[in-house]
Amino acid sequence: MDRIYRQLCRDHKHMQQLLDIFERLLQQLGRRDRDPATLPQMLDALDYFSIYPDKWHHPVEDLVFARLLTKPIHDRDAVYRAQMQHERIAAATRNMGTLFYAVANDAAVERRILVDAADHYLRLQRDHMALENRAIFPQLEQYLDAGDWNTIRAQIAELRDPVFDDGTRKIYESVHEYLTEAPIPATAFA
Repeated sequence: MDRIYRQLCRDHKHMQQLLDIFERLLQQLGRRDRDPATLPQMLDALDYFSIYPDKWHHPVEDLVFARLLTKPIHDRDAVYRAQMQHERIAAATRNMGTLFYAVANDAAVERRILVDAADHYLRLQRDHMALENRAIFPQLEQYLDAGDWNTIRAQIAELRDPVFDDGTRKIYESVHEYLTEAPIPATAFA
């Protein structure tokens, strides 16, 4: 399969790992004996989720999905749903960032609001990736050929963000590595 497809799959794996880490960090946030690095790690994860998917992953998926829709695929509805979810995910990510940066700046944020927003966000992200992994990615394998991937690659080159280049993408891969290797306590709320 094409390297773009492999990168999209790798992105999903990385994002799923970071969602799991974010959820564990969220459990630690309410503890009095939590590690002081918990909140900064959460902010790093939110930074990853607010930049990487919006600047690289989702725009590339949108190009790939548009190409897929030119084929006689069997589940167009899944593609349309995933495309609409990209905007909802971006809005939910901004909301999460606002809430957690408020906490980091010692603003009063009701715990229930924070936890409800985080639960909604985690569910939205996981449901979205499950839809793509289950219903769309198999269609990519089935219907897109080398010519399609070459066309997509040319389109990616045209929309390349001068600020978000491969070097910047590697920074976010480093953020992923840092967060997945950082020790995170496994205890839950008391």
